[in-house]
Amino acid sequence: MLTTTKPPKNKLPKPSTKTEVVRVRLTTFEKEDLAKRAAEVGEKNVSEYLRKRAFSFVYTIPAINQEACAELRKMSTHLYQMARFVEKAVKAGQLPTQNLEVLQEFSRTLGEYHQELRGKIVSEFLSKPPT
Repeated sequence: MLTTTKPPKNKLPKPSTKTEVVRVRLTTFEKEDLAKRAAEVGEKNVSEYLRKRAFSFVYTIPAINQEACAELRKMSTHLYQMARFVEKAVKAGQLPTQNLEVLQEFSRTLGEYHQELRGKIVSEFLSKPPT
């Protein structure tokens, strides 16, 4: 004879069990936009997408920008190596300081493009309260 035992009723749920609900009112456009964003990054549903966005500092790179971001990473690596070389040359008096300044400005601009492609600029803008 096979018997089964029921777990005690006062047993707490597992830490990974989701038991709470948060309700948010959205416009039709906002809801459609959320569903579109979730699908673009390959999330199973809007809840998973929102959960990851709310509790993770990892930004999801839109699929269309992934290749460009990979190229920018390569360029950044080469730029860093050039900056080290130029910095040494400036310290040795072999190059004028302006060369290093131009390289540093280019590096900042490249970094800004990379951040924009990764979606950080947009998400930071949206998270700021209206002035």
